[in-house]
Amino acid sequence: MTTTAATYLSQITSIASKISSIEQYLATAQDTAHFYSYSEEAAKLVQSLTILENEEFLATATATATSQIASASNAIVIASEAYSSIVEANNLYGMQPSYGGNLTMTVAMGLFTFLHGVFGIWFRAWGFGISYSIGCLLEFLGYIGRTLSAHDVDNVNDFLIQIVCLTIAPCFIMAGIYFLLAQVISIHGPQYSVLKPSHYSYIFITFDVISLVVQAVGGAMTAEALVLYESGKTGTHIMVAGLSFQVFSTTTFLILYFDFIRRIKLFQFSKYQELEDSNKFDPRFSQIRSSKLFKFYPYIILLGTLFVYVRCIYRVIELSEGWSGYLITHEIYFMILDALMMGLTALLFVVFHPGFIWGRLKIKSPKRTKNWFSRIGSKNKNNGEKSDDELVEEEEVETGFYEK
Repeated sequence: MTTTAATYLSQITSIASKISSIEQYLATAQDTAHFYSYSEEAAKLVQSLTILENEEFLATATATATSQIASASNAIVIASEAYSSIVEANNLYGMQPSYGGNLTMTVAMGLFTFLHGVFGIWFRAWGFGISYSIGCLLEFLGYIGRTLSAHDVDNVNDFLIQIVCLTIAPCFIMAGIYFLLAQVISIHGPQYSVLKPSHYSYIFITFDVISLVVQAVGGAMTAEALVLYESGKTGTHIMVAGLSFQVFSTTTFLILYFDFIRRIKLFQFSKYQELEDSNKFDPRFSQIRSSKLFKFYPYIILLGTLFVYVRCIYRVIELSEGWSGYLITHEIYFMILDALMMGLTALLFVVFHPGFIWGRLKIKSPKRTKNWFSRIGSKNKNNGEKSDDELVEEEEVETGFYEK
């Protein structure tokens, strides 16, 4: 027996043995999910066996067996098409994920995870650094799942890894941005904000945790339905609700952020400079504000937030269409409106990491004695300025967890 024939015989024997074992299991199987799963596996193995048997014949057939060669070749084509149909029917994505595109994102997010971790430790930016590192790490794990799925579209574990990790990662990314805004407000002066600097982190991280829990519950229900070959509509609707709440939270954050920018006259740069020259901003941080880069930092934070915002809106629309909708089955939209957006916000804060501007400085902001309703009225009367009697003792605001 030749080496080729022996190899084919070994493979054929192995597949035939697997088919026999599955058939024995199916004869007494009562678990619906396992029955469907093993049935699909048996169907693929049958087509694989057909292909191997005919390939073996072609490898050993003589040139004179013309009709048999043609028949074997035709059988291989039919079996291959049948195998592809079975795989397509069980495709969890509804399309073939791009290996190159997802591998590129895996490498990029792995690099961003490393850089944010290193910068966070070096500058002791614990709040921002930990949040962004976890967010990038989840993105990294998610794209590992999608990269593996490019060659195995019916692997449930890889599918669940990518859907869970890529869904919750933006919550951690936004948490880092909340810390940054709290720092920027403290550097200008808390009198220019509706909320105390630290409250941005407390309130909006709480919102993100709620969104995270809702999405996790929906994801778990969808995963369970997927494993049991049942409809995942209920879980999908819950995931959409969680994502919608995240969009609502980010929208609220943006409204408050635009109000802060309006109060410090950043849209009117000459007026902004007038406030700086007349010491209307917190004088302790004048050196930081004198940095050319810092003057643009509020816009950088805005840009980073908008990247995440676009991604969240896209995911709400995508999942609202269901798992077989147009957006989810055309990866180009995912790569632009999700992968690119998250990649850009991660890159943005590598290039413009807060540590490059205010280093390891611990930010302190004045403590207020009046409630925020009173402060709003005071600001309106004084054109956005804080009256002297409202500025009393100082309190440390661990908005970004920076230390000297």
